[in-house]
Amino acid sequence: MKKSMLPFSICALIFFTENINAQSFEETTFEGITTTPSASRSANFIDVNGDGWDDIFFTNGPAPGQNNMLYINNGDGTFTTVTDDDIVLDNDRSDGASFADVDNDGDLDAVVVTYGRNGTGKKNYFYRNNGDGTFEYEPDNAIGIPLTYSEMANWIDLNNDQLLDAYITNSVVSTRNLYFANQGDGSFEAVTGLSITNETLASRSINWIDYDGDGDSDLFITNENNANNSLFRNDVPDNFTKITNLSITQSGGNSAGSSWADVDNDGDFDLFIANWNGQNNQLFINENGTFIEQTNSEIALEIGSSFGSAFADVDNDGDLDLLVCNAYYPGQVTNSLFINDGTGVFTKDTTSSLANHQGNTFGCAFGDYNNDGWLDVILANTFDENQSNSLFKNTGSGNNWIKIKCVGNPSNGSAVGAKVKVRATINGNEVWQTRQIEAASGYCSQNSYTNHFGLGDATIVSEIQIQWPSGAVETFNDIDENNTYLVVEGNGIQLKTISAAKFGYVVYPMPADDVLVINFPKDELDSKVEIFDLNGRKVNEQISYAESSINLDVSNLSAGQYILKIINNERVTSQKIIIK
Repeated sequence: MKKSMLPFSICALIFFTENINAQSFEETTFEGITTTPSASRSANFIDVNGDGWDDIFFTNGPAPGQNNMLYINNGDGTFTTVTDDDIVLDNDRSDGASFADVDNDGDLDAVVVTYGRNGTGKKNYFYRNNGDGTFEYEPDNAIGIPLTYSEMANWIDLNNDQLLDAYITNSVVSTRNLYFANQGDGSFEAVTGLSITNETLASRSINWIDYDGDGDSDLFITNENNANNSLFRNDVPDNFTKITNLSITQSGGNSAGSSWADVDNDGDFDLFIANWNGQNNQLFINENGTFIEQTNSEIALEIGSSFGSAFADVDNDGDLDLLVCNAYYPGQVTNSLFINDGTGVFTKDTTSSLANHQGNTFGCAFGDYNNDGWLDVILANTFDENQSNSLFKNTGSGNNWIKIKCVGNPSNGSAVGAKVKVRATINGNEVWQTRQIEAASGYCSQNSYTNHFGLGDATIVSEIQIQWPSGAVETFNDIDENNTYLVVEGNGIQLKTISAAKFGYVVYPMPADDVLVINFPKDELDSKVEIFDLNGRKVNEQISYAESSINLDVSNLSAGQYILKIINNERVTSQKIIIK
């Protein structure tokens, strides 16, 4: 379906604060994104058109129904509102959403689940990406046949065939969760009779996470009504064993959301659980498969009503901080931001604009919308089911970073389930950081697929290790900081290209011989130009001072492919060039 787009630009509110840990956020105003009152549930930072810039998707779910919202990132500090596409025309009671490349064709497809009304379930929606960021609703897809009260969807390769399958939680009426196996021909088939589809609990969030470190993704589900949460160990394809002897499955509550992360950088995944209806949240530290509840952590001291959550290194210091979304509890009108000291001990931030945001929030997601290396955040707000959403720009500085985008082949194209590990020397100490790529997290929401690592004062990444879902393991050494890299399974690592032509740069001739000419648009005459080889080493650089073009001497470079990087203010663009 064609899409009609309304362009708009950014007007930043000047609101800058810093706390003792030096993280800083600026609340922004984007026409549409932050000015449209709605009843939002899911927040998603996802690149739907594959141009290297994260777009934004929100689901909306008031009882009468409401269209969802998609905003395309133009890469120049503006977004375009999508107004005429199947994915924004459902006018239903939407809840969770999850995007992934389910047909391995190089673009992100989507499932959006809905919540029934008056005792009658509603259908869920599967949307196929047409390859250009537009979507087509498939009414006959098996995922959308059952009428349910669904909460969240999350993609994973359950049966180890390198195709992503769908898992969906339900909370009332028909409470059995749903599993749809990807048939590899564009269709899905409902699978029943497994331990992960037999429970009849009111379930909310889904995490696919390798909690026991054996190389596959296990299933963790939060449950309401003071029931214990559920953990299913993945033993072999389509064979799950329910685990009940761990502390994380023995603390029944009204649990809504959950996020897993290696908060103490010891190589295994720890757990945060968001509880609602006047209960404390919970943090569990994983010690070689034994989970120790941190009852004295500042995270656990708050009593209220929490839903979404997301771990992210907001200050680029080499450890993961935590944002918790709060809603519908007397006197609780702000979200909670906790800063990690590097050992898994958290301090609540009370000064930043993000920590003082007013209203009710269901879902949140982190992504780097302006590609400056600092994680920004979006909030799906829903106060009185008529609150505008939020985008907070991260204005931090001083620490280094690296971003890594993974593409699987033969693993699933989105590399869901892969582990990405980075080793660097930060403040004189060797630090390993670990991420697992997920298609959804927190409550109903989804962080960017681009893996982000803060590096503090480290100026080089000593080692990158990627453990692919296929079982393959790749290692890369001595990678420069402050760059975004693309890793295609089995094809090495290279600087990720983002088309400079999109922003008015003209680069010629191509291929180049002795001189490469770069013409700049009128508003970007002061730019820095760098050239990297495919191993990430800088081989040339030049700065243009109020010049409309520069002639870059490349006569000393060997024939082959290189990455041209252009830096202007906060924007970084890159493209592949050829030297003959």
